[in-house]
Amino acid sequence: MLFLTISSGRKKMSSIHNKENRQKFAAMLKVYRKKHNLTQESLGRMLEVSVFTINRWEVAKHYPSASTIKLMKILKIFS
Repeated sequence: MLFLTISSGRKKMSSIHNKENRQKFAAMLKVYRKKHNLTQESLGRMLEVSVFTINRWEVAKHYPSASTIKLMKILKIFS
């Protein structure tokens, strides 16, 4: 999903998955994982993704798909 924003009189497209959102998500995910004594590997197994993917989320390089976020809600990782 893209949003149209106006900045300094010119139009630019910005993604909903911007850096700030990825960083917030990364911090929340890492806190959750550590709070529940999960390794990246065990969380990856729960979400059916690789350790590499969990790592990329936690360092804010990538953001999960909508279907993965839905699975996280089902598993009560994020409500």
